[in-house]
Amino acid sequence: MAWAERRTGLENWDDERFLGGLSALLRSLEDLPGLTPLGVVTYENMIRQALVSRLRFLDEAVPRRALDSPVIITGLPRSGTTALHRFLALDPVFHAPPLWELLDPFAQTGATVRRLRAVVQIAFKNGLLPDLDRKHYTRADTPEECTLLLANSLASPLFWDLAPLDGYLEWYQETPQRWVYEDYRRQLEVLQARHPNRRLLLKAPAHLGNLTVLAEVVPEASLIQTHRDPTACFFSHCSLRDTLSSFVVDRPDRVKIAGHVRRVFEHDLAANIGFHEEHPDDVIHVACRDLAGSPLEILPGLHAVLDLEWSRDAADRVAAHIGQNPRGRFGRHRVSEDGWGVPREAVDRLFAAYRARFAGFLRAAPGRAPS
Repeated sequence: MAWAERRTGLENWDDERFLGGLSALLRSLEDLPGLTPLGVVTYENMIRQALVSRLRFLDEAVPRRALDSPVIITGLPRSGTTALHRFLALDPVFHAPPLWELLDPFAQTGATVRRLRAVVQIAFKNGLLPDLDRKHYTRADTPEECTLLLANSLASPLFWDLAPLDGYLEWYQETPQRWVYEDYRRQLEVLQARHPNRRLLLKAPAHLGNLTVLAEVVPEASLIQTHRDPTACFFSHCSLRDTLSSFVVDRPDRVKIAGHVRRVFEHDLAANIGFHEEHPDDVIHVACRDLAGSPLEILPGLHAVLDLEWSRDAADRVAAHIGQNPRGRFGRHRVSEDGWGVPREAVDRLFAAYRARFAGFLRAAPGRAPS
């Protein structure tokens, strides 16, 4: 924290509840077996950047303001949130913050320098994780998850996605999230001021279990939830987490990773189902299978629900994107269900309530949930 104050010349930390997350994160890292020297450096840099960004967004002299109808996408990890986010981002009516912007969103440094820094960081990471592109393709200019904004309150899945930090996850799930989303909204207001006349487009599976507080704190938002078989999401996300963990941990424990993913899925789905029972008309639903099979049929209807015009320009951009990014461009992500310490049948039973609640949307076209 002292380093961040020297780096920025600022010292107003505002609400100090973020210290609970910082303490839980540091304790979890101390208890993490197999953390490599690269892992130490990685986490240190992530924490320092989060603290710097916190001081900077709290210092932004942006008057509190209404947001211009942001669109926020959520869903289980691996349920199509990234595909939908990147398709919608092709429409210039939106500003979907790219990774380079989210990594250091409130810096005074120019965009060129920040983008170059992101290019170098991603090239280094991809060099060490050659199979990552098959699982989650990311570059400096691709739209990325707003979990990076949540990290600036030290309350974000960004930290446990790299390693199963049980103590930190326990703190996160037991801590009311309203103050985190108040910080999140303040950051959106800063980004909105920097990109006037465009609607912010954001996405994060992290919002799945926090829709109640998100809807309260950002009532202007249009919320979209993607749907895919949760068992498929479970094993696919375990596979991605295994790859990410190998960046910071020596010989990741796949059984522990699966147990961690299970805790996240169970917690978030229970909260999400509760939200939908109380607010059956407040979310737009998109089936991953329909989006993957026919995006040019799904997207016009989704635009209509969002009160947007589906233009020829948007259609041409989407068609070009599909042509340039054929399925399996970087190889297929082959997901094994073995070695995670939990059989498929057990995973199916865990998520039976989700299937029952959202069965009508697993292949539905865009539209609001019926009451």
